[in-house]
This record gives sequence, structure tokens and C-alpha cells, in this order.
Amino acid sequence: MKNSLLVVFASIIFLFSCNSTTILHYYTGLKILKDFDSSRTFDTTSPGSRMFYRPVKIDLFYPSQEKPTKAPLTYGDIMNMYEQRMNYFNSIDSCKKVSLQMAAAIADYLHIDSASKLLNVKTGVFNDLKLPSQKFPLIVYASSMNGSSWENPFLFDSLTHHGYVIAAISSVGKFPGYMSDAVDMEEQVDDILYAIKKMKTFDFIDSNKIGLLSWSLGGTAIAKTAMISPDVKCLLSYDGTEIHYFGFDTAWDAEYKEIMKIAPYDPAAITVPYMYLSSEHPKDIDSMYVFPDFINSREKYFLKFISAIHENFSSLPVLAKTADTSLKNIDSGRSDVITKLTVTFFDQYLKQSNTASTQATIDGIVADKPHFASTDYPRK
Repeated sequence: MKNSLLVVFASIIFLFSCNSTTILHYYTGLKILKDFDSSRTFDTTSPGSRMFYRPVKIDLFYPSQEKPTKAPLTYGDIMNMYEQRMNYFNSIDSCKKVSLQMAAAIADYLHIDSASKLLNVKTGVFNDLKLPSQKFPLIVYASSMNGSSWENPFLFDSLTHHGYVIAAISSVGKFPGYMSDAVDMEEQVDDILYAIKKMKTFDFIDSNKIGLLSWSLGGTAIAKTAMISPDVKCLLSYDGTEIHYFGFDTAWDAEYKEIMKIAPYDPAAITVPYMYLSSEHPKDIDSMYVFPDFINSREKYFLKFISAIHENFSSLPVLAKTADTSLKNIDSGRSDVITKLTVTFFDQYLKQSNTASTQATIDGIVADKPHFASTDYPRK
């Protein structure tokens, strides 16, 4: 699901290689885990160095009861950590070059007159707070093509306040760490599997309550992960590439067909609950691949947000309206509804909440706002 904004981001990166009770006393902590998967190689030209092994960077967002003594991180702080997804030894100063370029692209796309307005927005996330002393369900987040935590920090903040730990996995392809071809998908799936294995070693993770969440290309990655991992209890895709509309981008059509060939690919192996939240696509399409038709999940949900675009499933609209109050209606309330649905879905299937009903929530949204969202399935 490539689009103009994501292509801009990818070009910049390449150049610089509510049904649940909110727990108000939690603060959102962030720790950056920089690990190596010794079962895979990364830089095959330097076998004597530790970077010979596959780097797996996990941005860990978690609920903490420690009251912060320092200011929250800015959006710029989170962007500055982004480039280290490929090389842990990059200095933050060098990473700021990428931050400035990306912020300028976002500002231009969202019609904001200054990139600094975006970079200076304060999040609700605090660096290195005390880790939890109790067990929480885990949500592993798979980013878009060449994406990272900058995509959805405001969503992660909301989820931690509802009692979830989020392990956000950057999207890094084969060496030198830039996703451009179908074969890079293998690495993203293996990164997710490694993160699940790693997170299960922490005492504050409930290993029996692990779900997957994604945006864009990450949708295909979590679908493949769910085909083989018994640890996955449910998955939720934001406008993911597992549903594909042929005929708009011939190059991406060809790439998608190659991704479909990469193992694992057995949709019928998915039996856990699944939800897909969609933007609106033009009706004059040649053909489509509707992934949910082929999975064996008995509980699967689909909701289309009318007139929504791909970026509505990221934190960019929230960021924009925070940076520039004149844009307060930029997402028409979609962010709040998406967050509510996300919390409800995971409450139902990870916390087994008796009061959380995904179907009832979807029905209520469609009944109250038929002009806003629809359950009409993507059919030609």
C-alpha cells in the first residue's frame, strides 16, 4: 500500500541510511532495546563485528507507576531515535538530519508552515521510567515500509494507559537495512518473531496474552507471523497490504505478487480473531485480493472509514492538529474512533473482558454515523 507520503519518507531514509476503564495513574515509559539475533546475519562483510548479526531494535512503551520528574519526550526526540534502527552506533546528532528531512516532508504534506512545530510537539511519553511490577498483555506493533515508532506514538500512549505493553518493531530489510524488495518481508516477519521470543523473557509480560497490531506493509508481516506463531492470540491491521487493490500501481502489483510467494503463506492457518480497519478506495478497480476471505478465523471484523486516507491510521493527524490548532478538524474524529476500536478489540481478546464487544462497537459506530464508517466489504 504505497502512497506518495510513504515514498517521500522512504527516499529520505535511503539518502541518509472506549469499553475499557482507563487507568489514570499509569504514565507511559519508553525504553529502547537494541538486541541482536545471532541466528541471522546482517552485515556479511564484517563477520568479526557484533553487527554481523541481525539488529533487532524494540521500542518498548509500557505503563509505569513512577511519577516523571523530567519533561515528556517531544515528537522530535522520537524521530531522532529512528535512524538507529539500522545502526545502533549512529549519534543522535547525525540522526537529527533525518528527523529534519522527515519533519519537513510531513509538514509540507499536512500544509503546516514549519517543521519545527511538529518536532516540538510534546508527547505523553517519558524516557526510562521504572518498569512495571505486574504482568500486562503485550501488543507487538509492526510498522509500515521503512517505518518506525514515529508513526503512532500517541496511539501507544493511549494503549499503555489502558494497561498494555507495546513492543514497536522498526521495519528494516536485508542489509544494509532498507526495505525495497519483496524479500525484505522475510526479515520483518523474523524480527516480529524474535521480538515475541525476547519479550516473553520479561516478568512483566503475560506470555499468554500477546496480540499483533500494524499499519500498511506491517499488515502483511503480522498476517504471515500469525500463520506460524502459536503465541499470537489476535491481530489488528490498519489499512494493511494483506488486502490489495490491483490496477493503481503496476510496479507495486508486481511486488505484491512476489510477497505472496514468500513463505509462510497459508491464510487458512490463521484461526485467531482478526480485524481490518480500512481507508476508502476508488471503486473503479481491475481486481482485488481480499485476504479475510481466505483465513479461518471465526471472529473477523471489517470497518471502512468513508473518505479516510492511508495516513488516518497513523498519529500524523493528531500531531498536525496539536502543532497547528487551525487544523483541529484534520481527521474528523477518526483517531478517537480508531483508538476506541483498538482498545475494545484487545480488551475482548487479550484481557477477555466481559464488557468489551468489538461487534457491538462497530455496529454502534455505523448506526450513529453512517456517513462516517461502513461495514461494506471490498467487492468489485
